Amino acid sequence: MRTLPLAVVLPLLLASCAWSRRDNRPLWNAFEANCVPESGGAFVAALPLTVPLGLGAILADTLVVHPLQVVDDAADDAADLWRGLDWQQEYYTQCGFAPVRAVATPCWFLLSFVGRSMFDVASTEQREADHAAWAARRRAETLVWLERLARGEVTNAPPALPAQFDPELRAAVAAAAAQATALGRIRLYAAAARQEALGAGVDWAAALQDESAVVRFFVVRELPREVAVPDALLARLREDPDEAVRTLARRPREQW
Repeated sequence: MRTLPLAVVLPLLLASCAWSRRDNRPLWNAFEANCVPESGGAFVAALPLTVPLGLGAILADTLVVHPLQVVDDAADDAADLWRGLDWQQEYYTQCGFAPVRAVATPCWFLLSFVGRSMFDVASTEQREADHAAWAARRRAETLVWLERLARGEVTNAPPALPAQFDPELRAAVAAAAAQATALGRIRLYAAAARQEALGAGVDWAAALQDESAVVRFFVVRELPREVAVPDALLARLREDPDEAVRTLARRPREQW
């Protein structure tokens, strides 16, 4: 008799991880919004009714509703075993592994279904939404960083830069390059040298002709290999007033 409560309580405890996400408990959300009084006196008076109904909603969400929500995702996980197979180039190999995949498919579906039912595993739509929100935060942080550079501030390091730069960000890059301090421009060009999307928005020819010899030297040293330097500009760098810039620019391009 002692094993029965444990067999009931243990799945509920494990499933509490999944239940912690609001989207995974629709019955409880509806019950809480419509059946639980907000005022203190009514809340206490309704406890004899709301407690058992609330427990019922929790049990239903945990054991029925949320598992039904993840059936499609578990099926999609199992279908991954059959995606991307090259039947034209590897026909006999794929045929040989087909029985193994056929046996593994229901097992993988069951594992995915149980795992998604008990734990907070984001669906494909949730992952896409989370990624979009993360990308939006990266873009906003980068825009703030560029605006601070343009105001003459010097920040220690750039934020996690977005993978792509839209016209507004590119305009902010141009403003930062034109208005930042020498140290700020070095920070900008350092980040651009490491990040291709940001580097594509930088006018490297203008950077190589910066008014500061320190900045020019830094740009020559850190210039991405794929950036072409016009012959006229290269000749000018090799005759730069600053000795360090001249020495570095006179080396072969691959040794910069």
